[in-house]
This record gives sequence, C-alpha cells and structure tokens, in this order.
Amino acid sequence: MLGLYLEALENSSDEELFTQVYERCKRLVYHTAYKVVQDSYLAEDVLQEVFLQLAKNFARVYRDDAHKMAAYLAICAKSRAIDLLRAQQETVGEEDTALDTVADNAPLPEDAVIDAESAAQLTALLEKLAPIYKAPLQLKALGYTNSEIASALCLTESTVRQRLVRGRKILWKELHDGNK
Repeated sequence: MLGLYLEALENSSDEELFTQVYERCKRLVYHTAYKVVQDSYLAEDVLQEVFLQLAKNFARVYRDDAHKMAAYLAICAKSRAIDLLRAQQETVGEEDTALDTVADNAPLPEDAVIDAESAAQLTALLEKLAPIYKAPLQLKALGYTNSEIASALCLTESTVRQRLVRGRKILWKELHDGNK
C-alpha cells in the first residue's frame, strides 16, 4: 500500500519524508479511526483515505514538528471516520448518536498566552463543541491555513472560514456567559 501512496506524491524527493511519517503515524491513525467506527475494516478504509489524501497534498501540509504532524493526522482520521459513520447512518436512516461519544484531547499551541485555569476552561468548552466546529478550530490552532484545513476535511475554503467564525462565536459566548 505504501507504494500507492508514494506514486501519489507530487514530488519524488518527498518519498523518504512521507515514508517516515507513514511508519511513525499509521498506528495512531488506525486507532483513532477505530475508536470512532468500532470496526477494523472501516478503520483500515479511513487509514487508507487519510494517507492517500496526505500523499496528494504532502508538500502543502508536511510539518517538521512530528507532534503537530501526528495531531494533524489524528484529527483527519477522526474527521474521516465521522464522515464515514454519517454516510452509513444516512443510508440506514439512524440518528447521529455515535458522534456524541467522540472525545478529543488536542494540545494547546505552544505560543498561547493563557493561564492554566483559562486553558482548562477553554479545553472543556472545546470538548462540548460540535465536531463540525471543533476539527477546523483545532487544525487552525495547530497553524494550518484555511486551504490546508479544507483539503484535510474535504470541505471548501468558504465552509472552513464559516465554521471557524461560528465556532469562535460559540466559544466566545460560552466563555463570557460562564464568567457572569
């Protein structure tokens, strides 16, 4: 399967870097997807989709920081897994119950100027946020551009911008209503 990903790379000089990222993060992506879909075959499908998308956009999304790259791939895996669940549930006609159980522990950016209490409050609010707003906000906090986020989440840039605005408004409202 790695050969297929390497063929999808735009730049053949990135093969070694991509191979390192794949070997380092493939289990993380698989287990992140498995936590959401609870099916090994579906988790494999998500793993393949995430790395194929990464190979196609590797030059734009690659980061030297291994932790940021791993966090990016984990968010992509969770997003793809949720999309897969939604697609399955739409065909079956079930309610969107499995998505409410997904939890995320994204790290705060290193350069954030915030005290520990506010960070804990913001993290708790982010956990309560709907997945459609949470994933773009987390990727933005990791330093990705709107176009990179759109590519990773299979959205348009305008949708990403709107979800970022709405997510920030929700967080702002919750932070200020909670302090009264």
